[in-house]
Amino acid sequence: MFDFEITVENIVMTGAFSEGLDLSVANQKLEGSKHNWKQLSGLSFKLKKPSATFLLFQNGKFICTNIKTKTKGNQALTKLLNLLKTENLVSNNCTFECCVKNLVASVNLSSANISPEQFTNEFESIYDPNKCHTPLNKTDPPQAAFLVFLTGKLICTGAANKEEIKKTLKKFYNQLNEQNP
Repeated sequence: MFDFEITVENIVMTGAFSEGLDLSVANQKLEGSKHNWKQLSGLSFKLKKPSATFLLFQNGKFICTNIKTKTKGNQALTKLLNLLKTENLVSNNCTFECCVKNLVASVNLSSANISPEQFTNEFESIYDPNKCHTPLNKTDPPQAAFLVFLTGKLICTGAANKEEIKKTLKKFYNQLNEQNP
């Protein structure tokens, strides 16, 4: 039977404001913002409530992470936009569009017991114990990747929603059962 609890650990949303930002001015006005112009052309900003981390770009594009639901992400983006308006970093007419780009979820498959070496041989996985202690399994379609742990736990990334994770996980689990009847 296929019934596993999927726990969303992090959501990554991408999008854009309808206006660009002067990041130098934003860095001065947004308390807690950080930048390293030599390494990245964006400005990092952490919002405390609702908790979210943003990477802001001069052209108005952004990445929002450290959120657990799309609703919380939209709330954080609305609060950030209001802050940008209050600080006169964008006009009162500024809006934003965004979408979920990636979910990071954990899954418990404790009933599936398999060694990393066996897993790597039976599935087209990447496994280098000197770099990472767990195999990486990439799926297609939908595009997703699983880190597979000895405990039967998985970390899934690359899917845009829970349905994609379920679909990919079901396919993966069926393959696992075929290899280990």
